[in-house]
Amino acid sequence: MEIIEPYAIAMLSIQLFAIMDPLAALPTLLDITSLLPPDESKKLVNKAALAIFILLNIFSVVGGYILLFFGISLSALKTAAGAILMATAIDTLITGHKPEKIDVGTYVIVPIATPLIVGPGTMTLLITSARLYGLLNTLIASYIAFILTYFVMIVGREVARLAGTTFLQGLGRFMSIIIASFAVEMIASGIREYVKSFG
Repeated sequence: MEIIEPYAIAMLSIQLFAIMDPLAALPTLLDITSLLPPDESKKLVNKAALAIFILLNIFSVVGGYILLFFGISLSALKTAAGAILMATAIDTLITGHKPEKIDVGTYVIVPIATPLIVGPGTMTLLITSARLYGLLNTLIASYIAFILTYFVMIVGREVARLAGTTFLQGLGRFMSIIIASFAVEMIASGIREYVKSFG
C-alpha cells in the first residue's frame, strides 16, 4: 500500500501548476471565448477542462507503459521535453502568452488542453513522478493542480476584464522564468542519467 506524502504532494502540485501555466494560456483561450455568449463560453471551458483532467490521468497511470512500448528511455524523454519546455518558456517570455494560433472548433482539445496546458513538460513530470513518488501521490497532486487550473480558466474572463490583458501577459512572462528553471532541471537530469547509463 502506498504511503501518502503531504510534502511531496504539495511540491509536485506546485510544479505541475507552474508548468501547466494556465495564466499564460488565458489570452489564447479568451481570444475565442470572448466572442461567445457566457453560457457557450462556460460549456467550452468545461470541455477543455474535462480533456485536461483525462490527460492528467492517462499520463499518470499509463505514461510509463507508453515509454516501454515505444522503447523511449526516461532520460531521453526528460532531455527532449526540457528542450521543448525551454523553447516555450522563451517564446512566452517574449510575447507574454503561450505560442499557438487556434481555430474555432478545434481549440477545445488542441491546442488549449494540449499542448498549451498539458504539454510535454507536464507529461514528463507526471511520468517521472509516478515512478518517484508513487501513483497515488502523483494523482492527488495532479488533481490539486487541475482544480487550480480550472479555477483560473473559469475566472479568466473576469480577471482579464478587471486587470486587463497586459496584467495577464506580465504574469505569463513571470511564470515563463519558473518554467525555464524547470526546463533546465529536466535537461540536466536527463543528460546526467543518460551519461550514467554508459558508466
